[in-house]
Amino acid sequence: MILCLPVAADETLVSALDAVHARDFEAALSSLSDLPEAQRTRDTQFHLARVQYLTGDLAASLKTLEALQVSYGKDSEAFYLAGLVYLELVDKVNVFKKVGTAKKSLSSWQDAVAKNPQNLDARYAIFAYYASAPGIAGGDMDRAVNMVQEIDQQDKGYGAMAKGLLLSLQDDSAGAEAAYQEAAILMDRAGPYMSLAQLYMATENYEKALTAAAQFLEGEKRWWDPDITVAYLMRVRANERLGRLQAAKEEAKLALSMNPSKRVEKALKKELKQL
Repeated sequence: MILCLPVAADETLVSALDAVHARDFEAALSSLSDLPEAQRTRDTQFHLARVQYLTGDLAASLKTLEALQVSYGKDSEAFYLAGLVYLELVDKVNVFKKVGTAKKSLSSWQDAVAKNPQNLDARYAIFAYYASAPGIAGGDMDRAVNMVQEIDQQDKGYGAMAKGLLLSLQDDSAGAEAAYQEAAILMDRAGPYMSLAQLYMATENYEKALTAAAQFLEGEKRWWDPDITVAYLMRVRANERLGRLQAAKEEAKLALSMNPSKRVEKALKKELKQL
């Protein structure tokens, strides 16, 4: 029986990941949650926390991650994911807890880098936090600027992403666009296109936003990238701004059929109601 436990866990994980790919999050949660304790592995618990995060069950995700961190104290990815969960939680807690919750994101990412200095996603998250967060929550532009060269030395793609974010915050949209485009070439995956799409939406360049969001949808995505329904929501808004109401409606309905998180579902329904 003992020899079969890893096999059972592996089979459950494969089944759960297939369900996530099919956007059947309920089935993925069910299979991973129902595993007997003796059959739970690092990977089954990590992906359980990830699916809980994707579906917006943030409290459950943190509980799973806390247990994972106890059992696998050196797991950098678990701390990185915890930072993402805390960041998502900021919008849900009351005003008196927002700063403290945001700081937990930063602390989690710092722990992730301490566990694995090569975790560039966590290092970039720390940089982005320093660059974007208000000072009361630990934002520090000087630290962010100093981190750009450090990140660039580790990886040119992430370095270009960091430069793009700094330039966008400095209202240099042309410089930010060039940096993100460079990152897209160097990294050859979906992530930079989401940053480009966000930049284009912010600068009201909606045609380019549509293209960048489509490139995100077509590109290779990593588990930490925004969900595809976020890109569809962006396309809904871009089409609406361009007066293409029918296209906006069709994309909103398509995204709603993809089992989005509660937060994205609410935003899509609000957009659809206004069209």
